[in-house]
Amino acid sequence: MNPRLKSLSIKNFRSMRGSVIIPLDAQVVLVHGTNGMGKTTVMSAIELGLTGSIDHLEDQSKYHDFLTHIDTAGGSIQLAIEGMNGRSTGAGQVTFASGSFDATPALNAADAGFFAERCYLPQAVLGRLLDIYDQKKTTNSRLTEFVKELLRLDALDALVDGLDHAFNVTRIRKLAPVYKQLEEAGGLLTKQLERERLSVEAARQATTQRIARLNELLAVLDPTAAPVDAGFDVAAMRARVGNRASDEAELARVTQQGSEVSSLLSRLELTSAESPDAEIAALERNAATISSEYETWLNGSGAQITQVLDVLREFHSELSAIDGSSVEDQVRDALKWSDAEVDRCQRLLDQHGTASQQLTTARTIIQRATTRIGEINQALEAGGKEARTLADALVGIAPHVEGDMCPVCNRDYAELNNGSLTAHISATIANLTSQAGRLQALSTERASESERLTTARRDEATAERLVLQPEALINLRQRQSSIALINSKLKHLQGDAANGQSLFVRLDGARRSIAATRRTGLQSASLLPEINDAVERATGQQTTNFSSLREALDAAAGALSADLRVVQTTLSSRVSVDTELDQYVREAQLLSDREARVAELERRVATMTGAFSSIGEVREQAKTIASAATHVRSGIVRDVFSGSLNKVWRDLFVRLAPNEQFVPQFRLPDQGDGKVEAVLETIDRSGQSFGPPGAMLSQGNLNTAALTLFLALNLSVPSQLPWLVLDDPVQSMDDVHISQFAALLRTLSKGLSKQVVIAVHERALFEYLTLELSPAFAGDSLITVEISRNFAGDTIADPHFYTFEDDKAVAA
Repeated sequence: MNPRLKSLSIKNFRSMRGSVIIPLDAQVVLVHGTNGMGKTTVMSAIELGLTGSIDHLEDQSKYHDFLTHIDTAGGSIQLAIEGMNGRSTGAGQVTFASGSFDATPALNAADAGFFAERCYLPQAVLGRLLDIYDQKKTTNSRLTEFVKELLRLDALDALVDGLDHAFNVTRIRKLAPVYKQLEEAGGLLTKQLERERLSVEAARQATTQRIARLNELLAVLDPTAAPVDAGFDVAAMRARVGNRASDEAELARVTQQGSEVSSLLSRLELTSAESPDAEIAALERNAATISSEYETWLNGSGAQITQVLDVLREFHSELSAIDGSSVEDQVRDALKWSDAEVDRCQRLLDQHGTASQQLTTARTIIQRATTRIGEINQALEAGGKEARTLADALVGIAPHVEGDMCPVCNRDYAELNNGSLTAHISATIANLTSQAGRLQALSTERASESERLTTARRDEATAERLVLQPEALINLRQRQSSIALINSKLKHLQGDAANGQSLFVRLDGARRSIAATRRTGLQSASLLPEINDAVERATGQQTTNFSSLREALDAAAGALSADLRVVQTTLSSRVSVDTELDQYVREAQLLSDREARVAELERRVATMTGAFSSIGEVREQAKTIASAATHVRSGIVRDVFSGSLNKVWRDLFVRLAPNEQFVPQFRLPDQGDGKVEAVLETIDRSGQSFGPPGAMLSQGNLNTAALTLFLALNLSVPSQLPWLVLDDPVQSMDDVHISQFAALLRTLSKGLSKQVVIAVHERALFEYLTLELSPAFAGDSLITVEISRNFAGDTIADPHFYTFEDDKAVAA
C-alpha cells in the first residue's frame, strides 16, 4: 500500500481563523481560493504536519511567533497519513501560541528532508528555483548534492573527503593533532641534538685546556717529568704529585719565624740605645708643671663651676657630679637645660597673663548678660501674652461689622460717641499688632543674651584652669629668676671649663708617657738573647758576625723571605694540581655523559626521520587514491548531468512548451582538477549552446523551466514518498502550457501513482483542472476544496468528492 495523505485539520493558523477540516484521501486534491483566502496556508500546514517546520522560512528564525492567527490565543494542525509501513506514527501534530511552538512531525528526519526538497514546491520558491540550483558553489551545490544522492556516491565522497587532508599538511595537523606534536618533537630533537653537539665540542676543548694546564703545573714541580695525554691515570698522577702536608708544616714554620723576626725588629726600634733615666726625669718635670696648673684651676675656676653646678642640681637632680675629663661637656649640658627651663617658665607666665584677661572679660559678659536677661523677663511678664491671638480674632470679625452695631455683644457703639466701630476695631488691631512685635523682639534678644551667657561661662571655666594660684605664681617667678642667674654665671665660666678639661687631658697624657718610658727601659735588657736565637735559626750565624743587631735581624728576615717564597710556590703548585685533577675528573665525566646523550639523540632523530619518511609515502599513496576517486566521481556525475537528468528535464519542458526554440539544461565544464561545477544554459533545437535561461526565455517559460526542473528532480530519484504538493504552479502560462500541464498531472497521478495536491487561485483554471483530472477509470478519485470566509470572518472549506461512475448511456 502506497503512502497517502488522509486528512488535514487546521485551527487559527496564519490567515485561517477557526477550525477547518480538509480531506486529502484522493489521487488528486485541487484547492481553490481567491488571493488571501488561505491556499498557501493549507500547503504550509501540510508541510508543518509532515516535517515540523517550513523549510523556505527557516532563515527567518522568528517565524514561529507569527503562526497564530491575529486576535486568537493559539492554534493547532493535525495531519493524518497511512501506508508508511512503520516509518511514521501515522499522524503529525503541531500546537502553537504566542511565544510557544510544539511540533510532532509525521515523518522522520530523512523523509522530512526528502519531502521538503523533492515533493513540495512552495509558490515563494518557484520563482527562484533556477537561482537556487545555479549557485556557484562548486561540487557542494544543491544540484551536485542531488546527483550524489541519486547515484549513491556516499562511499566515493567519504573516500575523497577523508583523503583530502593528505594534500595539505595543515589539514593533517588539524585532523591528527599528534602529527603536529610529532613535527614539533622532531624539530625540538634536531635543535637539542645541535645544542648537545656544541656542548660536546665545548667539553672537549675544556678537557684539552685542562690537560695543558696540568702539564704546566707538573713542570714547575718536576721539570724532568714527561707531559700527560688524554685518558691518563688520575690516581697514579695524585701519587706522583705527593703529599702536601710537609709543605704546609714548613710554610707554618717559616711564617712563624718571620713573625718573630718582625716583632724583634719592632721592639728594637722602640728601645733606645741610651739610658731612659734622663728622658723619665724630663717627663716628670713636665708632668709636675701641668699638675700645678691643674691644681690652681681646681682651687679657682673649678671651685666656682662646682659651686654653680651644685646650686643648679637643686633644680635639676639628674645633673651628674663634676669630672675633670668632661667638665666642658657638663657645663654645656647645664646651659642647654637652664635655657630650656627659663623658656618653659616664661611660657607658663605668659599663659597665666592671657588666661587672667580672658577670665576678667568672661565674668564681665556674664554679669551684663544676666542683668539684661532679667530685664527682658520683666518686660515679657508685663506684656500681653495673648496680644497676637486677639489681634487675629479682631481681623476675622472686622469684615462682619455693619455700621456701628457690634457683632459680638450686639450693642450700638455710637452710644459712646467715640467715633465709628470700624475705626475703633482698626485702632485696637494696630495697637495689639505693635505690642506683639515688641514682645517678639524681646524674645529674640533674650535668646541672643542666653547664648552669650553660655559662651562666657564656658570661657570662664577654661580660663580658670589656666590661671595660677598666687603661691604657685610666686614660686614659678622665683624659679625662673634663679635659673636665669645660674645660666648667666655658667656662660661666663664656659671658657674656664674648657681650660680645665684641656689641663686634665695634658696631665693624663704626661703620666702615660712616663709609664711607657719606664716599661721600655725594662724591656731593653731582655731582647739580646731572643735576637741571637732568631738570627742563628734563620741564617746559621751568630750575631757577632754582623756589625749591629739591626743588620743581623735584616739578614734573618731576608733569608726567611726567600724560604717563604720557595715553600709557597711549591705548595701552590701542589694545590693547583689537586684542583686541576678534580676539575679534570668532573669535565671528563661531563664529556662522557654528553657524548652518550648525543648518541641517544642521533638514534631518536634517525627514528623520527624514518617515521616522517613513512608518513610521506602514505600521503603520496593517499593522494593517488584520492585523485583517482575524484576523477571517477566526476566522470559519473558528468554522465548523469549529461544523461538522465538533462534528458528528463528536456522531455518535460518540451512537453509543456512545445513551441519554445531554446531548451534549458545543465552544463558541466571540467576544471582540470577532477572537480565539476554545474551551470545552467540553454540550447536551441539544433544543439547549439546559448546563454542562461534568464537571458533567453520569456517569464512564462522561465516559470515552466523552474516547474519542470522540480518535477525532473522528483522523477530522477527513487520514489521515497509518492507525493507532489504544488502551490499555485501555473503562472504566466498560456492555454497550450496549461493543457499540457493538465495532461502531465494526469500522467503523474495515474501513470506513476503519485498523490498530487495542487492549489490554484484562478476560477477558470480550477474548473478546467477539475474537468481534466476527473476520474476516468475505476479506482480514480478527485477531491476539490474551495476556501472562503463567512460574514464573521471564519474560514470555510467546502470539499467535493469525485469518483468513477460508468457512463450508462454509452453502456446502453
